[in-house]
Amino acid sequence: GRDMAGTKSTITGDDFYGAYDAQETGKKFSSELGMTVTDYENMVYVGPEEGYVEESIAKGQGKKVAKLSGTEFRRLLRAGEDIPEWFAFKSVVDILRKAGDRAFC
Repeated sequence: GRDMAGTKSTITGDDFYGAYDAQETGKKFSSELGMTVTDYENMVYVGPEEGYVEESIAKGQGKKVAKLSGTEFRRLLRAGEDIPEWFAFKSVVDILRKAGDRAFC
């Protein structure tokens, strides 16, 4: 995702880094690192007709965004409950369930 380097504060629950800080840092040091950063806006799911769209478009059009946190995803996996297909392919869910908690180490 856009924020793979993100973390939450353990005290307040607020984001420690901004949503796009990792992308910006990567671009800033791209020549030193010898790489090109490909950045993109966060994508959100707005329903089966449109699927995923950029977050700014969804907000601008007043679309309702479907959300599922990583914590809730893991809870659903462990409980054997349904995972929405817009969030994860059934084949991936099956593999993660088979692996159990080892998949999240």
